[in-house]
Order: sequence, then structure tokens, then C-alpha cells
Amino acid sequence: MKTYSQENNYFYEIKDFEENYSENAIISRFLHAVGFRYYWATEGLRENDLIYKPSVTGISTRETLEHIYILAIIINSGMKDTEVMRSESYPELSFEELRENTLKLTKESIDIVLKYDENDFQKSKIRFDKNTFDFYNLFHGPISDSLYHIGQIVSYRRSSGNPLSSGVNHFLGKKM
Repeated sequence: MKTYSQENNYFYEIKDFEENYSENAIISRFLHAVGFRYYWATEGLRENDLIYKPSVTGISTRETLEHIYILAIIINSGMKDTEVMRSESYPELSFEELRENTLKLTKESIDIVLKYDENDFQKSKIRFDKNTFDFYNLFHGPISDSLYHIGQIVSYRRSSGNPLSSGVNHFLGKKM
């Protein structure tokens, strides 16, 4: 059975965009970067990569992937202006389900923000634990945090003997 990421390959490369610097386009580009980097950081991970920890007290690749999934939930909930519903971990999900769900949420967030109008940017909030935060907290919060932790995945997989696929060009957003 093919997964979302294998079947759709939406994040295989970052599509070409028309020259547009609207709020929608800029946020969409950031989320495309998250999806592209996550896609390639997680492509071909093996079981021994998932259990890898950089130190005895560190967290594993699998635990880091669960954290990135939580960040995708927060981003998506912020885009939908709904209460964030998350768990601390997701051990019931297989790696494939975790990856697929993270990619789906990221794609859905892109689709939502591309339909936003100015009013949506003003009214949308990040809501969790009875707290409300401005929409733009998504940038220095979960979007930036996602990119940071995706970099950890790349480092961890290199350390466990399974480096990133050759030819991935992050600057161009393409696999060469």
C-alpha cells in the first residue's frame, strides 16, 4: 500500500511560484520549505535511524519526529483558528503514519493559508491551554522550531550511518 508521501510526492520538490510577495505567498513558501526539508530528512529512514540517540540523555530520532508532528498540529490548528488538540507523544503511530500525517497537515496548512484574506490574518489565533496567541507567533514558534528539528533529523541520520539522499538542493528546493 502506498502512503500519501509516496503517492503524491507533493514535497518532492518545491514547485515554481509566480513572483508574488503577499502574506499568503510568504507563509506558503515557509511551509513548503518545512515540507520539502521534512520529506527529504525522513525519506528512507530505517529502524536503527529511528532509535538513534545522540547521547544517553538525549531524545531519539523517533521522539524528535513525534515533536515535529506536534508542531505540525499546532501550525494547522493556528491556520484553522481552532483549539490545539495534541498529545505529548504518539507511540501508537507507525513511522510511516507519523510521516504521512505530518506531511498531510503541512500540505493542508498551505492550502488553507493560500485562501486567506486580510481578515483571516487578523482574526486567526493560536489557541491552546486556555491561552491565545497572535497568528504571527507561528513564525518564531512552531514553523522555526520545525526547521530546527528537521535539521536534527538530518544530523541524527548521518550519525547513524544513513546520510541524506545525495542531490537534495535546499537552496533550489529540488532533487538534482
